[in-house]
Order: sequence, then C-alpha cells, then structure tokens
Amino acid sequence: MRGGLYNLLLAYVLLSAGAGRAWSADAAAVAAPDAMELRRQAERCRNLLRRSVFDFYMPGCLDLVNGGYLEDWRDGRFVARGEKFLTLQARQLWFFSTMASENIERAKCLEAAWLGYGFLQRAFRDVRNGGYISKVTDTGEPVDRRKHAYHNSFVIYALVAYHQASRDRGVLREAQELFRVWDRRAHDARNGGYAEFFYQDWRPVTDPTEARYVGAIGTKTYNTHLHLLESFAALGRVWSDGTLRDRLAELIRINVGTVQHPDHRCNIDGWYPNWRMVEETGNLRASYGHDVECIWLTLDAVRTLGQPEALYRGWAESVASYSLEHGYDAEHGGFFYTGPLGAKADETKKEWWVQAEALVGMLELYRLTGEVRYYRAFKETLDFIERHQIATNGGWWASRKADGALHANESRSSMWQGAYHNGRALLYSAKILSNLKPTTH
Repeated sequence: MRGGLYNLLLAYVLLSAGAGRAWSADAAAVAAPDAMELRRQAERCRNLLRRSVFDFYMPGCLDLVNGGYLEDWRDGRFVARGEKFLTLQARQLWFFSTMASENIERAKCLEAAWLGYGFLQRAFRDVRNGGYISKVTDTGEPVDRRKHAYHNSFVIYALVAYHQASRDRGVLREAQELFRVWDRRAHDARNGGYAEFFYQDWRPVTDPTEARYVGAIGTKTYNTHLHLLESFAALGRVWSDGTLRDRLAELIRINVGTVQHPDHRCNIDGWYPNWRMVEETGNLRASYGHDVECIWLTLDAVRTLGQPEALYRGWAESVASYSLEHGYDAEHGGFFYTGPLGAKADETKKEWWVQAEALVGMLELYRLTGEVRYYRAFKETLDFIERHQIATNGGWWASRKADGALHANESRSSMWQGAYHNGRALLYSAKILSNLKPTTH
C-alpha cells in the first residue's frame, strides 16, 4: 500500500513537471562523466574535426584559379557551380582563419584564408555604397547586387576571425566599418533590431515576389537576428565600442524575449517590423536547431558583455526543455528538424547543422547547470553524427532520416553547407570538454 502510494505520488510529480522533465528523470540514471570520459570525448571531437571536416575541405574546396572557395561536391570532388554565394564564402573564410588561430596546419590555413579574403574584397565588397552584395559568378562578376543583413553578418564574423589569425589591423577596420554602415542604414531606432534586405543603393527591398534568402520580404527574422548576435559578440571581443555594446545588449533581449512565442517556450522566425508575429501556419512552428543554437550563442554574448550567466539559466533551461520534449529523438539520438507548436515534431529528418549546433548547446547547458541530462543529449547526438551524419569518405551528409537512413538530399556541400556549423561544433565541443571538471551533481 505504501509502495503504491509512493509510486502514485512520484507519477504525479513527474506529470506536474511536464514531459520534458520526465525525459530528464530518465536521464538521471546516466552517470556523470568522469575525467577520463571527458578527455575521451574531447579527443573524439578533435579526431572527427580533422577527419570529417578539415580533410574534406582542405585543400579540395580552394578555387586556385579564381580565388574564393568552390561550393558544390559532385562525383567525388569539389566543382564550380557558376556562382559564389556571400554567406558560404564568408563562412569558409571564418573556418580557415579559425583553424589557423588554433595552429591546425597554420601556414596552409592562412593561405586558404587569404585566398578567400582577397576574393571577398574584390568581388563582393561595394566600395562605393558600403556593405557586401549577395552573389557573384565564379570569376567574381556581380549576379545579385542586393544586400542582406544575414549574409553581411557572416562577413563581420569572418573578418574578425581573419584579423585574429593574421593580426592585420586593416581587416579589423573593415569589420568595424561594416558594422557602422549596417547600423547606420538598417538599425530600427523606433522598434529595435534591424531591417534586413536592401538594393545596392540601400533602398529597402519591398516587392514580395522578388527572390529572397531568409524570411519573407519586409519582415524581421529570428534567424537573421540570431546571427547578428553571433557576429556582434565576436566583434565585441576585439573592439570596445559603446554603440556595439548597446546593440549587442539589444540583440540579447530580442533573442531571449522578443521572438519567443507568448504561449510556448520556443522562438518563432517571422515578425513584422514592429515585432508583431506573422500569424501564418508555416511560421508558427518550432525550429529546434535554431533554439539550441540560440542558447549557446546568447550565453556567449552575455559573457562578452560581462553579464552573469546565472541570470539566463532559467531561460536557457526552459528553451532546452521544450526542444528536448518535442524535438529530441530519444530512440536514435539527435534532434528533429521542426514541429508544430506544443506538439511532437512532424518533420523528423536530421539536418547536419541541427545536430552540430545541438552538440555545443547541450554541452554549454551541462557546463552551466551540471545536469547530466544535457550531457546525455550531447553524447547521444554525437553518437548519431558519427554513425550516420558523417560520410565514410569525408564530409557530412546534409540530411538523414530519423533512424539515420539515407535521405533524399545526398549533398555534402552546397551554397548553404560548408565547414562552419560542423567544424565549429566539433572544435568548440572539444574545448568545452577539455575545460569541464567532473561533477557528481
């Protein structure tokens, strides 16, 4: 009788805590990692970084004829696709610059970074009006002269990394100027945040029928403002500027509160300029990859401003609990792609970037809280990646089915997929693991 009452009370507690906490109770049975386990996983991440990312892109993606980086992988090699995309070119520049700073084949990586930096400045930079255009041909002729805040954010991110690797102060000045021009042209002083899409002369793009990149034309997006947070934090670590700090603090507020759905613990992508939510079915969905990425990028920005991380623990755990409850694959490991609000994921493919960002997001939460459930999610996601997301002969499959089977998308590199998400995730995971202290929490 007493045992039955105890079990009834326990069930009530678990139900009261919500399904996300029930998953946490299951995870409590997993032992906290000891020092040997942490070292083993750190070394595993470093090995996977080298084998699945570095050796795949270096030197194969280098365009030694025109400069910059080749974006497509076909028939066992990197090939020109006729165009080069600003976001991919900047992300690859960030990767090679970061590898150089990490002393991973530093001389070769500096050469690779210089190749990308030179092409970026020659082909994409708008010297007259400021900012960087979106697309050029393989040889550097303009294809799409429009400018998007999402693309340009990655240029800031890349320039900071190249400055850190090369110690070229001129590169830092270019990053500072890019921040200034976007802040002058696009910052919304009335509502906060940034307008996102412009023609070359900085007239806003307003025609909804035009080709677009991120979000509906005329809206503000969570996705863009998340990556502005990322790049402004990187710039803030090498440049002390009052306006930049103010904008970074504003972006933290946007990502932590403004873009969160009022009834659910997840962020929504599309918003009108006054931050009224776009009430369309396709927009009212959770993106688990963006939310777990938002957790660690926000904590990174908070540290950059010198704020206490503890102030954001409740928010971070709340967002993580939603993604773990609705978007985590407890059977196979890893996170699904998207799902309807307040319900289980219905788009259950496993995208490479979602799994990559989950590694850092879960490890940062484990570092912050000592809760083993987050380490478990990290470990199971890494297991899925190694078994299914990484291709046998290098690179990451862009997409897999929930159980790891081959998805229709057999790409390993494209205008959106380079060495940024997965390379960064494995590098940062190794660093976090190497600095963690074993806990018995």
